[in-house]
Order: sequence, then structure tokens, then C-alpha cells
Amino acid sequence: MLKVNLIDVDLKFPNLALMKISAYWKRQGAVVTLNGSRGDLNFVSCVFTKNKEKALKIAESYCAEAGGTGIDLKSQLPHEVEHICPDYMLYPKLNYSIGFTSRGCIRKCSFCIVPEKEGYIKEWSSLEEFVRHKKVILLDNNFLASTRWKFKLLEMIERNLIVDFNQGLDIRLIDEEKAALIVKLNPPYLRFAWDDVKDEAAVRKGISILKKEGFPIDRHRIGFYVLVGYNSTLEEDLHRANTLHGMDINTHVQLYKGSQKTAKILARWANRPWYWMTSSFEEFEPIKNLRQYCELFE
Repeated sequence: MLKVNLIDVDLKFPNLALMKISAYWKRQGAVVTLNGSRGDLNFVSCVFTKNKEKALKIAESYCAEAGGTGIDLKSQLPHEVEHICPDYMLYPKLNYSIGFTSRGCIRKCSFCIVPEKEGYIKEWSSLEEFVRHKKVILLDNNFLASTRWKFKLLEMIERNLIVDFNQGLDIRLIDEEKAALIVKLNPPYLRFAWDDVKDEAAVRKGISILKKEGFPIDRHRIGFYVLVGYNSTLEEDLHRANTLHGMDINTHVQLYKGSQKTAKILARWANRPWYWMTSSFEEFEPIKNLRQYCELFE
């Protein structure tokens, strides 16, 4: 019997590509292992570029085929593998469904790999293709930009799904109709992004609409990804964080590569509600110490 060994080099999040490869080969009657001994066929998947060298070394030693965003942004699964229900048993403790209903994005953010990797937004999979658990993690990069956003939300509501829009929703696309359906779906936690200080008016408007339609605006139910260290000053980064904190909204600060030490301290402070609820950034001990240290050399 054919043995297929799949190798997950990231090990931080269930690897969707490997789950689909597993499902495909099991249909062919193969025995599939995850991070096991060498098989008749071996596949290595790498999502993060920091693990590329490790993945290529493993692929060489296993005589394996290597793929994934971390190795090649343009790598894709064959159609018959891509559009198959993932093998959820590959990760036995997994208790949620995972997948994309759309790929790509309408935005062209210069810091983001999605435009290069996936291009403009396009429909991808139906919920029926991959949903096998009540809890669903969606990986769509801009769900609300899909032309079928309304039909999908209505289906989720009808099926009483518990949905995590893991990559975040686009706050700039929020209107009364979308907000009302989101409230009806009632996700446990909503994620958005505020990457440019110039989008403040749109951010405030989107939050206001959600609040008006009845979504709880508090740190237990809503958070924003906040990119820092990319075409922004520390003052602009801090302004975004303070603005959101002032509305009792969580911040998930993301550091752009090469960020300065002050940005790293900002992330440490802003990503922990206990810190930003009890101390301003200026009074946060690490930044006070850093500034006192720098003053010694002025």
C-alpha cells in the first residue's frame, strides 16, 4: 500500500494545504502520516519565509516535493486537490472547519503579499466544500469585498455557524446592511485593521455603524490589527492605539520588519490590555527606562 508522508515545518497552525493533500491521497487508498518517517511520496509545506531554509533541507533529505507561501508565493495545489474537503483527522485535536470562500483582495497595500500572491478578489469555495464543524475559521483576505458577501452571511446565519473572520474584515466597507447581518451572525470576536492614520474617519464611521446596529464595542468582542513601523511615525502609531483604546477596543500591533525598539515596546504595551488600561505609554516602565537611557547620551 502506498505511504504518503506530509511534513509541516511551521507547526503553529493546522496546515490547510497538507490537509487537502492528505484527503486527496486517502481517496486513492494511500496511508498518510504527518511528520512521520519517509514515505513512498513525501510533501513539505512551508507557510512562513523564515522557515524556508529549514523546509528545503528537509525536502532534500526526504526527496520530497516542497511548496507553500514560504517557499514560492505563486505555488498552488492542483485543482482537484485544492477543491477537496480537508482531512480534519490529520490534526486529531482540530475541532473547527477552516477554509477560503474567496481569495485575493480589492486593495493594493504595498506592505501586503496578497496582491502578488492571489491577485484581485475572486470567488473560491462554497461553505459546503469545507465546513464540517459548527465553528468555522475563514481565511478570506477581504470577505466583505466579495460580490457574494450577503449570500454567505445569510447561509452562515441559517446554519447557525460560529465564525471567526481570522484575517480581519475591512472596516472601510462596513455599512448598515453589512453591520446588521454581522450582528445577526454574532461572531464571538471581530477583527479589523487600521494600517494608515489617514483612514481615521473611515475607522470611526465603521465602528459607529456597528455600535448603532447593536454590536458590542468592547475589548472582549472587537480588536484591530495595527501595523507599525511602516511609513508611520511613533506618534502616529501611538495615536491609532490610543484612539482605539479610548473606545475600549483591543489592539493587535503588528511590527513591520526592521521596526525600531520603540515600536517593539509599543507593541508590548498595546497588545496587553492590563498594560494599556493601567498605564499610559509614556508612563510604561520599559519606555521610561529607554528614554532615560537615551538622555544619558544626548
